[in-house]
Amino acid sequence: MAREMWSRNWDRMTFEEQREYRDRKLAHFVRTQLYPYSPFYRRLFDANGIDPHKVRGVEDLRALPFTYKSDIAPDSESPERFRDLVLQPDEDLMRKHMPKGELARLQVARVLRGKDYVSKRLWDTYWPVHIQFTTGRTGRPTPILYARDDVARMAEAGRRVLELAGFGTVIERADSTIVNAMPFAPHLAFWMVSKGIDRSGLLALHTGGGRVLGTNRIINAVEYMRAAALIGMPSYVYRVLREAAAMGRDFSSLKLVLISGERIPAGMKEKLAGFLEQMGASGFDILGALGFTEGRKAYSECAPGGETGYHVFPDMDYFEIIDPASGEPVGEGEDGELVYTCLEGQGTCVVRFRTGDFVRGGIVYEPCPSCGRKVPRLSSDISRSGGVKGFCLIKLKGALVDQGAFFDVLMRNPGVEDWQVEIDKAGGDPYEVDVIDVFIAARPGVDERKLEKEIETQLQIETEVKPNTISFLPIGDLVERLRVEGGMKELRFVDKRPQI
Repeated sequence: MAREMWSRNWDRMTFEEQREYRDRKLAHFVRTQLYPYSPFYRRLFDANGIDPHKVRGVEDLRALPFTYKSDIAPDSESPERFRDLVLQPDEDLMRKHMPKGELARLQVARVLRGKDYVSKRLWDTYWPVHIQFTTGRTGRPTPILYARDDVARMAEAGRRVLELAGFGTVIERADSTIVNAMPFAPHLAFWMVSKGIDRSGLLALHTGGGRVLGTNRIINAVEYMRAAALIGMPSYVYRVLREAAAMGRDFSSLKLVLISGERIPAGMKEKLAGFLEQMGASGFDILGALGFTEGRKAYSECAPGGETGYHVFPDMDYFEIIDPASGEPVGEGEDGELVYTCLEGQGTCVVRFRTGDFVRGGIVYEPCPSCGRKVPRLSSDISRSGGVKGFCLIKLKGALVDQGAFFDVLMRNPGVEDWQVEIDKAGGDPYEVDVIDVFIAARPGVDERKLEKEIETQLQIETEVKPNTISFLPIGDLVERLRVEGGMKELRFVDKRPQI
């Protein structure tokens, strides 16, 4: 069991079977891979006096300190820091740590087939073949590396996401076409969708998003190909559907909108549903997916419904929910910060990694009331506190504010077509008070004065901060401010405050 990459029964094991499977797999991984071949974790285990052979399951990991983004991100003093979390076997380490039976088989293969054969076998197992990037606290791109089997795990996770999203159940696989509007980039969202679609054997058009194919052509593709699914970043899919609805296009074929890469409040789903219904779609699901580059895969909600949380993969990963202040675990279904541990891998491997994501409703262990699968489920109400995700705790006018509150207020208001928040200092003086300007494109026919008062009141209630100005712009001018075609994500929040 310990050597299989994943279980075919990943969603059918009892929760007790999952725990046994998880603990055995983790113990084998720590003992034979992580401790021997990860420079970072070998130092961490040794510094904390932890014997890897005594790690029998996830409970034993709690003696290990958390891993943070700053432990991975390169900076001017340690530009190669990220390499220490990549598994790096050599002859001495393998001779010392490899299980005796496996070492004996390798030595026999060396005698019978030669040194080059053994070298190629190890190369195929451990050498990185794929790279993605995330942004660390220093702002420098942080490489996350995949070996060949890691890419296969990502593809299998992508296949599961599409299965959870309804392909093969509520969506017929035959003659179903997917339009993938994720931007071409070395990031998780695009590659997991691409690899997952390939592994699922589904037909897809990979558009590269608005920056490559362009929004009008993507709209044409959905309509002319009679696509069953549209996949992309939430803010960009919002733009595609909004513009398509304004043109009166026929999107009645769509049965699935799958969005990932940014936070997804309920208000956004409601607006997307309105656009779809306006274009003749019915019986569709709008589902979110959660992913983070350090975990090298993503997890999705299920069809039908999508209101039962993100379904995780108990044969590949382990999640803890902790109190962010104390670091102690919280109970099932309780709020807390998400902590991630991979159960096996090569390339970049992280254990007890603090994601910075705050999960309201935590994690639950019970069969899904929607799809019936027996897997742990994370609540979909997640605030991302990492600055690179666009939602972080920041000081505004002396108050500690979650940027996600702005997102909730502005996205759920039916009178708001699109929006952007700009933060600056009065007079450009870094020591002056904060100035918060909100730019809004209102829906046609909306009373702008009334909408301004609504937004001002709602923001003050939700954030305890009153915006300095609320300005109304034509939709075209606001889209230009967002610069959606110039990057992977729209610039919803622009912080222009000078650094001190």
